[in-house]
Amino acid sequence: MKSPALQPLSMAGLQLMTPASSPMGPFFGLPWQQEAIHDNIYTPRKYQVELLEAALDHNTIVCLNTGSGKTFIAVLLTKELSYQIRGDFSRNGKRTVFLVNSANQVAQQVSAVRTHSDLKVGEYSNLEVNASWTKERWNQEFTKHQVLIMTCYVALNVLKNGYLSLSDINLLVFDECHLAILDHPYREIMKLCENCPSCPRILGLTASILNGKCDPEELEEKIQKLEKILKSNAETATDLVVLDRYTSQPCEIVVDCGPFTDRSGLYERLLMELEEALNFINDCNISVHSKERDSTLISKQILSDCRAVLVVLGPWCADKVAGMMVRELQKYIKHEQEELHRKFLLFTDTFLRKIHALCEEHFSPASLDLKFVTPKVIKLLEILRKYKPYERQQFESVEWYNNRNQDNYVSWSDSEDDDEDEEIEEKEKPETNFPSPFTNILCGIIFVERRYTAVVLNRLIKEAGKQDPELAYISSNFITGHGIGKNQPRNKQMEAEFRKQEEVLRKFRAHETNLLIATSIVEEGVDIPKCNLVVRFDLPTEYRSYVQSKGRARAPISNYIMLADTDKIKSFEEDLKTYKAIEKILRNKCSKSVDTGETDIDPVMDDDDVFPPYVLRPDDGGPRVTINTAIGHINRYCARLPSDPFTHLAPKCRTRELPDGTFYSTLYLPINSPLRASIVGPPMSCVRLAERVVALICCEKLHKIGELDDHLMPVGKETVKYEEELDLHDEEETSVPGRPGSTKRRQCYPKAIPECLRDSYPRPDQPCYLYVIGMVLTTPLPDELNFRRRKLYPPEDTTRCFGILTAKPIPQIPHFPVYTRSGEVTISIELKKSGFMLSLQMLELITRLHQYIFSHILRLEKPALEFKPTDADSAYCVLPLNVVNDSSTLDIDFKFMEDIEKSEARIGIPSTKYTKETPFVFKLEDYQDAVIIPRYRNFDQPHRFYVADVYTDLTPLSKFPSPEYETFAEYYKTKYNLDLTNLNQPLLDVDHTSSRLNLLTPRHLNQKGKALPLSSAEKRKAKWESLQNKQILVPELCAIHPIPASLWRKAVCLPSILYRLHCLLTAEELRAQTASDAGVGVRSLPADFS
Repeated sequence: MKSPALQPLSMAGLQLMTPASSPMGPFFGLPWQQEAIHDNIYTPRKYQVELLEAALDHNTIVCLNTGSGKTFIAVLLTKELSYQIRGDFSRNGKRTVFLVNSANQVAQQVSAVRTHSDLKVGEYSNLEVNASWTKERWNQEFTKHQVLIMTCYVALNVLKNGYLSLSDINLLVFDECHLAILDHPYREIMKLCENCPSCPRILGLTASILNGKCDPEELEEKIQKLEKILKSNAETATDLVVLDRYTSQPCEIVVDCGPFTDRSGLYERLLMELEEALNFINDCNISVHSKERDSTLISKQILSDCRAVLVVLGPWCADKVAGMMVRELQKYIKHEQEELHRKFLLFTDTFLRKIHALCEEHFSPASLDLKFVTPKVIKLLEILRKYKPYERQQFESVEWYNNRNQDNYVSWSDSEDDDEDEEIEEKEKPETNFPSPFTNILCGIIFVERRYTAVVLNRLIKEAGKQDPELAYISSNFITGHGIGKNQPRNKQMEAEFRKQEEVLRKFRAHETNLLIATSIVEEGVDIPKCNLVVRFDLPTEYRSYVQSKGRARAPISNYIMLADTDKIKSFEEDLKTYKAIEKILRNKCSKSVDTGETDIDPVMDDDDVFPPYVLRPDDGGPRVTINTAIGHINRYCARLPSDPFTHLAPKCRTRELPDGTFYSTLYLPINSPLRASIVGPPMSCVRLAERVVALICCEKLHKIGELDDHLMPVGKETVKYEEELDLHDEEETSVPGRPGSTKRRQCYPKAIPECLRDSYPRPDQPCYLYVIGMVLTTPLPDELNFRRRKLYPPEDTTRCFGILTAKPIPQIPHFPVYTRSGEVTISIELKKSGFMLSLQMLELITRLHQYIFSHILRLEKPALEFKPTDADSAYCVLPLNVVNDSSTLDIDFKFMEDIEKSEARIGIPSTKYTKETPFVFKLEDYQDAVIIPRYRNFDQPHRFYVADVYTDLTPLSKFPSPEYETFAEYYKTKYNLDLTNLNQPLLDVDHTSSRLNLLTPRHLNQKGKALPLSSAEKRKAKWESLQNKQILVPELCAIHPIPASLWRKAVCLPSILYRLHCLLTAEELRAQTASDAGVGVRSLPADFS
């Protein structure tokens, strides 16, 4: 018994290829397998890139759709050639000239060039003004500007008078270049070029070779004429022929839907009523002043929309649309102030209710009655039935997936014919690994003309799905150009509409809906997936509309179906012939057009003799790359490189002919492949072989550097999937590496170390440089973010700070912020003194203190890190500075460093003992700026606290905050067996010293700069004022750390400061290098630069 899924749909004597009936198997070319990987040609690149390459190579006429595409290519070309125009005009620097037809287009082009480049642009649109300028005045303009945008009249004047010679122009851009066919200044400018020995590169831009209907022969003649006048080749971008000219063309079918037989007479009756109503409104004799609104406008619009729906879709839909319009009218009536307008709206409202009443006599509005729809609708439903997916047991497991956001989703697995089901099951066993949980094989668009048709047709299809199990699989939605327009004034309602449309598109892209009913807005510009069914419900009326909608059917197996009424079919077939002829002409003009004859040639049979394959393991079934499979491997590898949704990574292959008639190819991989160098292949007898051999050599190189695994699959995020498909898990447990750059597969790269910090560790008796790390609190933390109501500590209040000691000067870098608990602190690095020397003994002390700061204060020394300052890539000392010896300037604080070395609390916990005879004595000044360490816990890594406050009203005998203990003294006795010698000492309120190292972003923002959620201020205030949430310590049981709190707070900023310093110095180095290599900017900054 034949599987029902494989019966091709026969319609009007034509075969309709559905994915299910494809000889390649049912899952070949599913729409969600977005990119088909080509095997015989390199993956095509985006058409803008292709056109740009063509324009860089030779004079070019770009035929592109209207819109920004053309200007964009002109700007790209200007930028690519901008190295020729950045020079001084008086010293042979050239200039780029943009020519436009009229003055009002000048500003448009100027803003495009300014937006997309840093070039200086001059605009000249007024012939009267510009004509009076002298040669000197023009020379000033040419010196000042690199790109000159002028109307053709101004340009002709400038060139004829010899103010600017053609040899001074590097690129001449003609906007609307088709005008050159006529007697136009463009033509005269081109005549001047004929006699010029060094003619500039020419780029012509045109959209209107294709406006409305045009005759193919005329078109061809037009293009040839233009090419001759502009001495250029015409290149159409792929957006005027079906977009991806490499993929298979959709199968095109024109369906004759037959006449509508109106058995009940309802259709005729409704049509007559609507005609009468429209005639009545048109006959109303109302005097309309030009400034007033037309009272009948809304009524006419609504009634003609209703009539259109009746004619195209039939009475059932006309009834539905009348209901919708009544609801919309209510809003208008409610807000209408003017009497006459209101009367017309009420007339329309009554009339629509009449339509609804007439329909109710013939059918119940609740269910769909196919006797009351047009033959077009019937044909459409017939086509959609053919796309019904198979029913398989497996669907049950993915059913929850489809139901997850679709309340009215109908299950597909309720088949009546169980025996038939089993029959299919038997045959389909090997095909169990489904490519995706979205098992809807359909991905289709229906194009309609009017907004209401889209809305109602969507309603009808949903209704049909409820009644017909064959159509239950469809999840449809509609999109109308309402609100997508880019330059419309945006109001709240429009915003909401726009969001709604965006959401519809998102669902369609994600294959959550499988059918989209759209007005022509989706023909161009909107990004949607490759569809395997495109239906034109209304026939295309011009070439552009035909090609744009056909271009949406881009899945490997797809159908483009045009539904025609019997009376229109003859004339449309003529149109279609014209469209095909135009497409053929344009296709030949298509940039890098592939000669289809060549790609279909059978693979080279004994390829091993032509060029030996790359074999991984010598056994028979081992993985190998031959010249026939190599290009596929390269394309697959490029498609797997990490990229964002807007980047289209593809290999670039250039083939050149050698004098002896052989060819060699050079292959360039995308920029983010680790294989950076271009690969040059050996000379071969033909272009095709040259391209294949270079791909084979590239595969070998990629495998050797570990970019292709031992199954010749790209290593990366997709490998897991491939391994499952190849079922490799039986032979061995393969360790699948993670996605490059993720935590599972970190990619190592050499860290850039600024040259001024390399080998700059100070040496004894050699000149040194001392820099101060200046810190100033510029934006104190606002009260609402200061949750603990802590005091703020501006770093500039204390003189002791940190400095950097190096053997080389550090270039000037800008100030930058770090964000501490007190707010935003601005950091500066300033030279304090240079050319002084230090003895070995001093340097050893400085080095020990440097290590102490990072190992003990910041605790950054991890097991894998060793302190070897002389071997490190970047080496300099961080050391404390202070105002020393009564002078008012900062200098190295050697005494402080020596004191630290002597201190017992430097690393561990001092063993001071207090007794009844020598009790603890409290001195307030010792605790004013102190870091303290509890002496009775965490001996291996003691906790360090800032003293936030001294509570003089509390003593160890005060009440303990929680009920288990009476007093603080009892708590310490019970928990730690500690006796206090001084029961009158005050208690200390303390704060943890920070372990947070990244202070480059404010703590109340997340990484992306969004504010973190905050609980209410009252709750927080209560929380921090209750003693239970505070750490209260007894001074006697704590040791005082030799580093004061004010310096400790500055030390916490060091990792962020040094990290930012490295980055800014690397950037400064790059800037200086660019200045010297490219001549952009100044090599070294002036001394007074700030």
